[in-house]
This record gives sequence, C-alpha cells and structure tokens, in this order.
Amino acid sequence: MDFGAIDFTNAVTIANLICIFVSMILGTVVLLTAIQMRVHNSRMAWFIAAICIVLGGLMFQLSNTQIYSRIFYAMVPPIFGLYFIETERVEGQKWDGLFWTTIQSLVALLVFIFMVFNGDEFFVYLVFLAQYLIVIIMLIFSSKDIVASIYFLIGSMFPVISALIGMADPKLHFMGLGIIMMFLMIFFGYQMDMERALLNKQVELSENKVSLLMEQIHPHFIYNSLQQIALLCDEDADKVKPAIFNFSAYLRKNFEALTNEKMIPFSQEMEHVDAYVALSQILPSRNFNVKKDFQITDFYLPALVIQPLVENAIYYGIGMSTEGDDILIQTKEENGFVVIRVVDDGHGKQTELSTQKKHKSVGTKNVKTRLKILCDGELSLNKSPEGTEAMIKIPKNKTLKPEK
Repeated sequence: MDFGAIDFTNAVTIANLICIFVSMILGTVVLLTAIQMRVHNSRMAWFIAAICIVLGGLMFQLSNTQIYSRIFYAMVPPIFGLYFIETERVEGQKWDGLFWTTIQSLVALLVFIFMVFNGDEFFVYLVFLAQYLIVIIMLIFSSKDIVASIYFLIGSMFPVISALIGMADPKLHFMGLGIIMMFLMIFFGYQMDMERALLNKQVELSENKVSLLMEQIHPHFIYNSLQQIALLCDEDADKVKPAIFNFSAYLRKNFEALTNEKMIPFSQEMEHVDAYVALSQILPSRNFNVKKDFQITDFYLPALVIQPLVENAIYYGIGMSTEGDDILIQTKEENGFVVIRVVDDGHGKQTELSTQKKHKSVGTKNVKTRLKILCDGELSLNKSPEGTEAMIKIPKNKTLKPEK
C-alpha cells in the first residue's frame, strides 16, 4: 500500500473542500450585498446572475457532480460579457459587446462537448483558460478607459491561474474559487465607481447651487419689485402689505431652496411659484393669468424646478409676444412617471435680446441638472407657433417622501 499516494489524495480532497467552502462563503456575502444595494439596474442584474451561476457550480462540485459544475462555470464568461456591455456601453452607442458574448458562448459549447463526449479535464481547463484569455482581450480592446478597468483585469487573473492549476493537476478543482475572486475584485471596483460617481454628483450639485443663486436672485428684479412697492404706497396703499409679504416669501423660498438638498412636497414648491406670480403681477408688465390643473399633488420633487419655468413663461413666453395671456401649470401621472407641464400661449414674433436668451438657457440648465442628480428626472422644451411647453418627467418611485 502506497501511504504517500493516499496522503496526497487526502490532501487534494481537503484542499478542494476548503476552496469550495471559502468560495461559497465569499460568493454568498457578495450576492447578499449586491441584492441589498439600492441601485438595481441591468448591469447589476447580470452581476447577480453570474454570482448565482457560480454558486450553483460550487454546489454541484460539493456533491462531486463534476460534469455539471464545469458546465455551470463555462456559462459564467458569456454572462460576464453581458455585464461588461452594460458597464462600458454609452446610451445609444452601437458596441461590439454582443460579439464577445457570442464568442464566449461558442467556447462554452466546447466545454459541454468535452464533458459529454471526452471527459478529459485537461482539455476542459484548457478551454476555461481560453475563455478568460478572451475576457482579458475584450477588456484591453473594448474598455472606454483601461485604467478604470484595472479591477476587471486584476480579477480576471484569478480564473486564469485556476485554469493553469487545473491543467497541471486535474485533481485540483480551484476554478470556482478563481471565478469568485474575480467577481469579488469587480465588486470592489463597482463600489469605488459608485462612490466616485456620488462624489462627482455632489460636486456638480454644489457648483450648480452657486450658479443657481446668481441666476435666480436677479438684482434688477429685486430693484424693480422694491421700486414698484414704493410706488404702491402712493397709488394703492392697501396692496403694499401683501406685496411686501410676497416679496419676503419669494426671497425666503429662494434661499431655502439653495440650502435644501432633499426633495420637497409639491405644495411647498407651489407656494414659491404663487409668491413669484403675485410679485410679478404688481410690476408694470402685460397682464397674464395662471391656470392650474392638478390631477396629482401628493408627490415630492427637487426645490426650485417649477418656478424658473413659470418665470420663463411670464417674461419670455407671453411677455415677449404680441398675443397670448394664459399660463397653464398641470400635473398628472402617466406611464409610471409624474408629469409636470408649464405651458404658455405666447406666440407671434419674439424679440429676445442675447442676454435674455442666455438667462433662459442658464435657468433651464439648472433645472435639468437638479432633476437629473436628485431624482433622475428630465426636462424637455417644445416650442411652437402656439406657444412654449416645458415638461418635467420624474419616475414615480423617485417622488416618494425622502428618508430623514
């Protein structure tokens, strides 16, 4: 009896079992963490699917059903290709990610053939090696930024090493551990990307607040308002007190909006709009009416996104037109979105100055930025001979009351 061979066989068995249990623990932790993340998109869905497939392969390996475990491991690179597509693809971009996934699927088919008709694990591990070499080639040639994909590259080395170990000794089954380590590295990279994106959003939001302050608190508007209130003292003293209250409310709402990073109730935003409209109506300008059609009011939105649109409608819609005197503010729920429309019927020849056009563009840019950062909302403008429509669309699930 060769006790040395028995000891070696036992050592290999123990090493395989340790790798399986360590891999299952690490994979389960990553899977549960990924599931509990707040951001669930198609990119994360493919990541979770790949982890589940690896865990399935580990379960078959634990039950010593090697043929099924190898087949499960072979399915991971095609799923990884789909994950990589969602990571690297720019919206609307035609990309070659599907090409890589197709190649990986064909290579995975070789594993099925070898396991069913051949059974030689050396060739199976050789195919595994080819799969992850293709992954490395895909990363090098198709990454938008190879430096940003460094975690992908480092992680892909683990299954490459595991495949080489399997080729050297087919009794050492470390492929599951190698794949889990790859996804562990990728998950760390994903978390760092998320933190970096969050930091960039915070910086962008802070910069946007500064420009919003400069754009929103107009010295000429404040001057004209105070001057008109002073004239009311002689012309209509009864309107002075309400005008001062409206002026105070307008300033207070502006400064509150600039310090508020959370979503606010729609009713609170409308208080700001009403104060601005009331203040605008005392200034020497063409008369206008504001109509409201609120089909939904119980929702939250970023502060200071409707008031700038109403301002544009007053001064650059009906104010710069020879006809029209109505502004409509409408809210409704449509296809899973909360839709807010600000429509004016100003039409005819418009005579905007270049400074006024710049003022409008800055205002709408601020609104777009705040909507995108705070609630993934969108702003669209539609100009026609009948007037201008500004439409805000916010996903319904993003308009719920924010957590404290």
